[in-house]
Amino acid sequence: MPYVEARANDGFMNAPSSWTLNHIRHHIAEGLPLAPLFNFDVVEATAVRGRLRLDEGAHVTRPGGSVAGPVLFAMADVVTYALILAARHDPDAVTVDISLNFLRPARMLPLLAEALPLRGGRRLFTAEVRISEQDGSGALVAQAITTWSLSPLAGAAAR
Repeated sequence: MPYVEARANDGFMNAPSSWTLNHIRHHIAEGLPLAPLFNFDVVEATAVRGRLRLDEGAHVTRPGGSVAGPVLFAMADVVTYALILAARHDPDAVTVDISLNFLRPARMLPLLAEALPLRGGRRLFTAEVRISEQDGSGALVAQAITTWSLSPLAGAAAR
């Protein structure tokens, strides 16, 4: 059975019939080419929480040894997308806004990004993302608020 199973009447392109963690991982790896490049691993995706790990990789640090800011932005974006796929089953959702606060340099890998839904309406989905070091201290390195636009069909399904 192929990974992608088109459903005739739901309007979503390339939507699996069930958004399991493995489906979400595959969808993100295939559809977001930076995710594998940055060595992201979706470790949890449920309707109430998304978690993404950043493992060591050649493309994640900047001069001086800290994780590059664009990688932290990408973490916040990708973990929110995993949350939306699990919670709303909407592969056509797109980012509207990300506000990210850098709290301290991220020097210890792996990092863990955790997204929690704040509000999920018919057209917009807002989540909080916290990115922390997994070195035992759990030191918070960045915090973000992300807002996504849901596809019209996903909004209709939420009514």
